[in-house]
Amino acid sequence: MATKTGADVLVDCLGRWGVRRLFGMPGSHSTSIYDALARAGTIRTYLFRNEQAAAFAADGAARVTGEPGVVCTTAGPGATNALTGVAECWADSIPILLIAGQVNAEALDRECGNYHEIDLEGIFRPVTKWCGTLRRADQIPALVGRAFEAMTRGRPRPSALFLPQDLMRGPCSADASIPAFPPPTEPTVPADAIARAAAVLADARRPILLAGGGALWSSAAGSIADLARRLDAPVITTLNAKGLIDERSPQSLGHARSARARAALEHADVMLAVGCRFTEVLTDWRRMKVPDRLVQVDLDPEQIGMNFPVVAGIVADADAACRALIEALPPSPAHRGEAGWGALWEQARAARHPRPEWLIESLRSVLPDDVPVFTDACEIGYRMQADWPSHAPRAFFYPSNYITLGWAFPAAVGAAAALEGRPVVSVSGDGGFAMSTQELATAVRYNLPLIAIVHNDSTLGAIKNIQDRAHEGRYLDTELNNPDFPALAAAYGVPAHRAHDSAEFTAAVREALDRGGPTLIEVPDRWRFLRDLANPVGPRK
Repeated sequence: MATKTGADVLVDCLGRWGVRRLFGMPGSHSTSIYDALARAGTIRTYLFRNEQAAAFAADGAARVTGEPGVVCTTAGPGATNALTGVAECWADSIPILLIAGQVNAEALDRECGNYHEIDLEGIFRPVTKWCGTLRRADQIPALVGRAFEAMTRGRPRPSALFLPQDLMRGPCSADASIPAFPPPTEPTVPADAIARAAAVLADARRPILLAGGGALWSSAAGSIADLARRLDAPVITTLNAKGLIDERSPQSLGHARSARARAALEHADVMLAVGCRFTEVLTDWRRMKVPDRLVQVDLDPEQIGMNFPVVAGIVADADAACRALIEALPPSPAHRGEAGWGALWEQARAARHPRPEWLIESLRSVLPDDVPVFTDACEIGYRMQADWPSHAPRAFFYPSNYITLGWAFPAAVGAAAALEGRPVVSVSGDGGFAMSTQELATAVRYNLPLIAIVHNDSTLGAIKNIQDRAHEGRYLDTELNNPDFPALAAAYGVPAHRAHDSAEFTAAVREALDRGGPTLIEVPDRWRFLRDLANPVGPRK
């Protein structure tokens, strides 16, 4: 029997933890890992043209599947190229594992002039829940286990593991069995906190539920819906939980910054926030009208009362807490009756943006309910946050807290790879899409059913918006010289369309769905969104 290398044991460990796909790019310090992957043939690899895009792809795969994504890079610049993608996952609480090569074990911590030499732990520690460097080959199973334990228990966030190249290509006799971590226990819910929260909710006249990413990752959609019915309360969501309740449902008022949600928040007297951090963007720079009586549920005790004071805080798993609240509530909450929501609920449901966006309406009219949509930090992406009707969980995605420009397209590539045949859509501005056009080659290489929609207004629109409003229209470095995007797509072998109106656009989407494989649809447009935004925001386009 041939002696296994450290890389062989690594690949065995990844397989035991359920890894089926890996995104990345091989480099000099990670070739042994790729060799082991090739010989094992148990994990499918996806070659990207830039490590940042590969990290975005791992992020996209994690968001659509609910499983940790994995990205593999070489040492030094390969790993630091992926840093932004890992930071995005840190900000949005997404579990991905970065595996990166490293200099030989004897050269670690010495700064002795080896190429690709840098302190990766020092760089990645602020944006990972756990990170570590392999010092001996026999540590591989334990360190892989620690990485996955960190990602999959408690609040999901990234892990990173750095692997000296000599330990990867050298012999290793370690057993790849999963380390014997204590088995997961049934989530505990503090009874006293549940009792306090139930009393507040039972006394509410017009309660409202706000569900965040913690509710999504806890698979709490059912308990959220049951609790909302018990309280006779509408449900609004953060971006990371958009579609947790089908936005066609009478229970749902959509994203917390939608016109419907804002109308309801004017009248709510109690809010139950489940797995939500009340970030700056969600709260419209802290301008959101949050009721004085706030009940907050979160796995992370530091988040309770972080941005708004609470009358009751519950440190617990979202689903378990909601189930416990249902049990603790009286049969008929006191808020029902004439003093309750009444007609106010229907008035909120009728609220709409004063100027519907034809691109959003056209795409929704033709796209099946379960097709995931990834949107970038662009003008049309901002509008879609509130105005896109999401009909299912894990079907609408946006880089909601780190707000990385150029994220949507490569994240959608990773999602399409993970969904193995199901179509995926990305919606980008021209500025963001230009940052990742090289991944058209990735979509072609694996024939992924991906529709890339590019809104081309030849402008960094969000920044120009700020220059218009805050700097008296002194525009600088926000006008773009763009390529011919359909011609560029054709150069990669991607069918492309240029759609000027709703009829051309919907026809192009239908054709792309029927054909499968990658498609690019450009929507050329003048800079017309500036004064049409309900809530202009400051991040980059």
